[in-house]
Amino acid sequence: MQRHIFLPLLTYPDPTLEFMIANAVSLARHMNASLTTSVVEIVIPHVSAALGSLILDPVKLAQEAEALSRQRGAFLVQKAIDEAKAASVEIRTRKMRVGEPFVPGMLAEAARAYDLVLLEAAGLHRAVVEAVLFESGRPLMLYPRQSFNGRMDSVAVAWDGSASAVSAVHDAEPFIEYASKVYLVCVTDEKAVDDETGNHLVENMHRSGVKAEIIHARADGQPVGDVLQAKAFELRADLLVMGGFGHSRLREFVLGGATKSVLTNVLLPVFLSH
Repeated sequence: MQRHIFLPLLTYPDPTLEFMIANAVSLARHMNASLTTSVVEIVIPHVSAALGSLILDPVKLAQEAEALSRQRGAFLVQKAIDEAKAASVEIRTRKMRVGEPFVPGMLAEAARAYDLVLLEAAGLHRAVVEAVLFESGRPLMLYPRQSFNGRMDSVAVAWDGSASAVSAVHDAEPFIEYASKVYLVCVTDEKAVDDETGNHLVENMHRSGVKAEIIHARADGQPVGDVLQAKAFELRADLLVMGGFGHSRLREFVLGGATKSVLTNVLLPVFLSH
């Protein structure tokens, strides 16, 4: 069955960067998936008379912001169409007009119709990332600010034996199934991890023709998200698979006090499943 990828195209306050279109097209081509882009045009609410008196020409400022949003959206959509056509990728386009505070919720709802959502790991888009991950029911792939060729040949999985880790493995099957190597990365000094389940999972992967092994790492006081990324990078993995929940420090990778700095320093594509 063909899979369907969803790429939101944000236009305000900062637009989605062009590399995300290249990554989405490349991934869709690799997965033989369809790609749907959804450009988000923002609507500026009318400013009350009392507040408007404090702002220089609020109506004009709102109109200019909306015009800029439409202009950015038109550019991004056309670029996505052109790149998809050049790569022979099936593409559909959608358009949303919504007030800025409602963008995360609307995108989370829209994402429910697709198999995978792609987003840029940028601090300003944090609210969108959180909403899609925890409210859409669909897995999410975060990209750092660079281009990738689409193929995820080597996959690292953040493994602690939890239900969320198991769910992430299941959701990431389209990548795991065709990977040349899969690593279950356990941070051993962060919490007690029962290797038995992991060993059985590796055994089942071998039976399915997937080469897999368990890799142990130590946090030594470092944020577990950083440790997992560093180990995945060391293993030359193309993708890091993580459950959206786990123990509290793993959740910090997505939602904690250092969220902004972590999300803007993602080292490789990260597949998140909740």
